[in-house]
Amino acid sequence: MKELLSLTALFCVLGGSAHADLLPEAVMEFPAETTVLEYDSLSTLRALPNYQDLRKQYSGANFDRVQKALLALGISEGQIMEAVMATGPNGFFGLLAGTLRTPSAAEAIKQGMAAGVLDNQAVFCAVDGMCFLFLTREGGRVLFGTSAQLRAICEVMQGRAPSLRNNAELSELFGRMETHSPVVGVAPGSKFLLWAGYGVSQALSSLDLTKISTDIQSFGYSVTFDGNGHAGSKNVGLNHVGLNLVCRSEQSASVLGAVLAAAGGLERAAASVPGVGALPFNNMVVSSAGRLVAVKLDAPMQ
Repeated sequence: MKELLSLTALFCVLGGSAHADLLPEAVMEFPAETTVLEYDSLSTLRALPNYQDLRKQYSGANFDRVQKALLALGISEGQIMEAVMATGPNGFFGLLAGTLRTPSAAEAIKQGMAAGVLDNQAVFCAVDGMCFLFLTREGGRVLFGTSAQLRAICEVMQGRAPSLRNNAELSELFGRMETHSPVVGVAPGSKFLLWAGYGVSQALSSLDLTKISTDIQSFGYSVTFDGNGHAGSKNVGLNHVGLNLVCRSEQSASVLGAVLAAAGGLERAAASVPGVGALPFNNMVVSSAGRLVAVKLDAPMQ
């Protein structure tokens, strides 16, 4: 496999993006044991006509739980501009950025939440166990998760435990991703079928993913939208998807690359024949090197 970008180079790439701070901040603060991570530019998604569908697709039900607890602290969804959501040994957690002020302990207690201090910073916990740590060193930043997860993050922030940047496989995937995209994520291969059951990835439903997904060790994805997320552009209604699939062996990568390349050829052939229904994706480009298969395609917005 070609040498992948180092984490330092990744941060340089992120430096020119709209979310130049949040994603690398999460990589430096989240534990190395993090298994799933997704960045969502909620402010970008809100500019699209189907925001509510996209919100459910990307942020999901877990984010609804976070939002509900934040409302009790006087913070509305509209105040959250960006979100990095993740999963690890201690459950679901993440980092939010926006116009998020630190509530007073009295306000939190009045709303039925427990107030305390963790790592010299204010922390509030809801009855269901969802906790929020307001970062005083970074205005408008809030970490969320179980109390165990927040303690694990604090261990990383204090330099007592390794961060996600020490996770070589996920760091390498980030180095391959289009990190300026409003949606960027990485996950283990065991999550690929679940991811492929939603949204833009339904474009791949014409392929037999069950057979090929077992050979995927981990994957990264990015999604951009026509018109930079603004409704009314001439091509609005398309998602541009980038996939990087790390296979368990070079042989399995070769097979997967061939299957996807054949699907791309079939799509182009179908699109050129009058009266033949086109596949639910277009402009598929596939390349492979070593254990990596890279895919780019366009798909209708759901």
